[in-house]
Amino acid sequence: MTRPVHLLHDAAALARMLAIDTPCCTHIAMSTTGTPGAWGAFVDQNPLAGNWIVDAEIPCGRIVGYSGTLGDSLFADEPRTWMRPGHERFAAFLDEIVPALRDHGRTLCIRPHHRHVIGDVHAAVKMLRDRAGAPVEVLLSPADLLAPSMLGQLDEHLERMFAHLGPVAAGVLIADVAEADAGDGEGLLETRPIGEGVLPTDLLARLLEAHVPATTPVILRTGHDLAHQRGLIGL
Repeated sequence: MTRPVHLLHDAAALARMLAIDTPCCTHIAMSTTGTPGAWGAFVDQNPLAGNWIVDAEIPCGRIVGYSGTLGDSLFADEPRTWMRPGHERFAAFLDEIVPALRDHGRTLCIRPHHRHVIGDVHAAVKMLRDRAGAPVEVLLSPADLLAPSMLGQLDEHLERMFAHLGPVAAGVLIADVAEADAGDGEGLLETRPIGEGVLPTDLLARLLEAHVPATTPVILRTGHDLAHQRGLIGL
């Protein structure tokens, strides 16, 4: 069986192509084979800020979003996020949104990020266990889970991510990362095309094969040769 592959398109660009004034989300993951269709609508908002809104016109039933932060910006380094206040705020957010998701036949797929409430493998697995039966999923995105301090044990961290989240993730978003310029002020890794950063592509290919079911979609970024990306990670 050929694993389904989707491309992550910029929603604003798609909106312009369709003569739509305002895009309904930030990105849309679209299938690359068969009948064109949207796998998920990506929303880059902070649900802990109290103003999380999703356009009713999103083209699919899956909303992909972050778990959020108590910081002033989406990727602020705010320690309270991982403590009780952050977890309580996120739990309250899910309690509020789950009934609406059920009513509208939608699913919320959480995209873990190392600066957010759901910021590591343990938190993601615990959320799935605590919310079993709810329309809540997890996206495995290694580039989002990696902090600069983790690069020294990169293989070990990747192995753990795929072993625990690969079998249960709704999809896998693959991108590469590299250390950003020292003066960028964010302290985050820089996202790059596959093969242009520090992630070992042979290891990614092996981990996909070993831990991710063949029916689970892999999502790649647009703007780079699709065949080349697929070849690097064995798709």
